[in-house]
Amino acid sequence: MRFSRALATLTAVLVLTSCSDGGPATTQVAPTTEDRDAVTSSAGAPATTDSTAGTGSPGDAGATSTAPAGDSAARTGSATASSTATAAQRTSAAPESSPLGSGPVNVLLVGTDSRDPSSMTGQSDTIMLLHLPADREDVALVSFTRDMWVDIPGLGQGKINSAFARGGTDTLRATVSDLLGGVEIDYVLQSNFQGFINLTRWLEGFEVDNQHASSVVVGSTGREVVFPEGEIRLENTDGLIYARQRQTLPLGDLDRTERQRAVMIGMMERLQERLEDDPQDFPELVANLRDNVKVTGDLDVADFVALAPLLTELDPEDTISLMVPLTGFDTIQGQSVNVVDREQTAALGEAIREDSVESYVERWGTGYAPGG
Repeated sequence: MRFSRALATLTAVLVLTSCSDGGPATTQVAPTTEDRDAVTSSAGAPATTDSTAGTGSPGDAGATSTAPAGDSAARTGSATASSTATAAQRTSAAPESSPLGSGPVNVLLVGTDSRDPSSMTGQSDTIMLLHLPADREDVALVSFTRDMWVDIPGLGQGKINSAFARGGTDTLRATVSDLLGGVEIDYVLQSNFQGFINLTRWLEGFEVDNQHASSVVVGSTGREVVFPEGEIRLENTDGLIYARQRQTLPLGDLDRTERQRAVMIGMMERLQERLEDDPQDFPELVANLRDNVKVTGDLDVADFVALAPLLTELDPEDTISLMVPLTGFDTIQGQSVNVVDREQTAALGEAIREDSVESYVERWGTGYAPGG
C-alpha cells in the first residue's frame, strides 16, 4: 500500500526532528549573527572548520552530561502517554482523507547547532527537504550543504546555513524555495542536538550503511569513536557524532550530507522495527511528537495520530537520496564556500515543482560529487 508507506515516512521524519520547546507551532527566529565559519582552506578545497571533534564536542558532551535529559524525556513520554492515547482514541475512526491532502507535500527539515536543549537558535547545521509525491510512492530526501553560497532574500548573499541565524525560519524557508525556483514548502520542522540524542536513545540505536571508514577523537573526553565501512550500529551520542563528522571524509561536507540521509533512513527502519515489536510504545511515540516537535504549518497532534499507525508499512529502501548539485568550491568574501550548479539545480527544482523527481534521477543520477 504505497500511500501508507509514504505517509509513514513523513511520520518518521517528524519523530526524527524532535525536541523543541513543546509550544504551539510558531516561527522560530534566531538572533542576528555574522557567519561564524572561519576560512580554513584555500580556493578549490571543500574543507572548513568543524567542531565535531573539537573541545566541547556536542556528541560526547551529550553522552557525559545529558543522560539525565534522556531520562527526563522518557519520563515526559510516560507522563503524557495517557493523554496521547486519549487523542489516539478520538482519531481512531479518522476519515479516509489524509491530513496532508492529495497533492505533493514538501517538508523542510532543519537541525540547528544549538548546545542548549531548550533553544532553537544558531546556525542551521542540517538542511534537508523531504518531497512526498502525489502518488505517495517514492519519497525523496534532498540535502543542502551548509556552505552553499546563495542569495538570501532581503539580506544579500551568504552561506545557506546563515540564513536561519540571520533571519529565522521564514528567511531560511524563502531561501530554499527561491534556490529551487519557487518550490512551495508546506511545513518546516526544527530540532537541535539534544532532540537527536534523545530520539537515538529512545530507539535504542539504529543501523546505517557507512560508505567511508572514519574515526573521531572527542575533544571533551578523549574518547575515540571508530566508524568502519559497511553496516554499523549507532547508539547513544555516537549517532550525532557520525551525522556531524566532515573532516577526514573524502568530500567533506558533501559526504556528511550523505551520512545525514543515511541516518534518516536508518532511524526510520529502526522506528518501524520498534513499533512492530512493541506496539504498546505507540502512545509514548506520539507523546514525544506532541511535546518535542516544532512545526511551522497546519499539522497538529491529531494529524500525527492519524498518520503514525501507517508506519509498519514503510519501506525506507524506496527513499530517493539526493543533494543539491555543486560545480565546485571557492573562496568568497574570505569564506570557503560551495558553488551551486545553477543549471542542474534548476532542473532539480523543476522536478520537485512538477512532482517528477524520478525523471530527474533518470537524467542526472543520484551522485553528488561536483561535476559528477
